[in-house]
Amino acid sequence: MKKTIFAFTLLCGFILTLASCGGKEIKDITGLVTSFDTKGDSITSTKLLVNGDTIIFKMTDARFINGMFMVGDSVKISYIEGRNDSLRALIVNIIPPTPHYFDAEAAKNDTLVTAPVVKEDPAELDSVAAKK
Repeated sequence: MKKTIFAFTLLCGFILTLASCGGKEIKDITGLVTSFDTKGDSITSTKLLVNGDTIIFKMTDARFINGMFMVGDSVKISYIEGRNDSLRALIVNIIPPTPHYFDAEAAKNDTLVTAPVVKEDPAELDSVAAKK
């Protein structure tokens, strides 16, 4: 009888423990990077412009996809809510800018504009390199 009551109490405690641990929901947001703070060679936080609002993310645990972002880049951040109303970024995906393609067939009758050729004197280049 004592074993049954002990097992029942232990089982109830285990179920209550699992039920009270609500997992944190991962959310996604897309925006424009306006600034970021660094400490040494690590990014500590970043400010993201989303629909006219600025949102600050802690970046200490973030993983980056498609390289590192710069100010003015569009990013998609997967985040969770942290302590004291802070947002912790987990995954930062950089959205590459739209490429601009040049159609050579359509522009073959256009005039080709190039930079002017500058004749450089090799002796002058050697003297500039020697001064450094």
